[in-house]
Amino acid sequence: MPFFSIVIPTYNRAHLIVPTIQSVLAQDFPDFEILIIDDGSTDDTEEVIETVFGHHEKIYYIRKKNEERSIARNTGFHLAKGEYVVFFDSDDLLLPHYLTTLYEAIEKYPECNFFATKYQIATDGEVAMNEIKDLAEGFYDYRLLLKGSILGTMVCVKRQIPNFCPFPPEFNMCEDWIFNMLNLRENKIYLIDKVGITIVNHNTRSMANNQKAIEGRLKAMQFIKEKISFLPQEAKELTGYSYYFCATHSYIEGKRKQALIFWFKTIKNLGIQTSTILLFIKILIGKKLINKVRKR
Repeated sequence: MPFFSIVIPTYNRAHLIVPTIQSVLAQDFPDFEILIIDDGSTDDTEEVIETVFGHHEKIYYIRKKNEERSIARNTGFHLAKGEYVVFFDSDDLLLPHYLTTLYEAIEKYPECNFFATKYQIATDGEVAMNEIKDLAEGFYDYRLLLKGSILGTMVCVKRQIPNFCPFPPEFNMCEDWIFNMLNLRENKIYLIDKVGITIVNHNTRSMANNQKAIEGRLKAMQFIKEKISFLPQEAKELTGYSYYFCATHSYIEGKRKQALIFWFKTIKNLGIQTSTILLFIKILIGKKLINKVRKR
């Protein structure tokens, strides 16, 4: 039985998945299996994986009908044999020490059911950190996620835990936020102050579609509110930052009227803050003009 099972759902990512798998195989912790859950790809994903990794003993390729990524992740979780399951995306990269870093934390806190490292974001060869970089190492619960999906799907889960909530099959946008919110209501996650993952930013990621991202965030917010009872201030924070997210994506797309509507809903819940003032100024000026000024 391997210690880790790495579950990688994929759909039409033949052009991206090879470096992802190679980054897992390059781990300095050897005790793992890789489960590639092909969610009915119509490109040459199967041929690419067979050609490059066909005889690798650690890799298991499972092809299924297209049911979207939440069900693909759940399928991988049910097929996993490892003591711990790592959810990973088919377009990102693990740093070589990632599994060792997790293992050391698990050995230190065996009572904990969820673990995560920090991550960096690579865009056109430039690597940067996100807001997670300033968080102290330690235990966190659902309150960490009131602003949004700061952890993403890059979490490590003990395979056999009570009251485990799988990925919501009806959601394929913000499903990571829902998954973490529901599970961290009853559990805590240990965040390790070490970067273990590189998220590769590209224009085919789901969040690149701004209107789809807005629709998904609003539906996820409503779903979470129906599933979890929040204190009044927690509910305001959850709602306010969801509208802030929507206002930001509206601004990025150049939809000023839509952005202002979401902005007013933001301040109704969060009040006037430096971040909301700056967003208001950006909305009024417009993204095109800001970009022109930056290019000068």
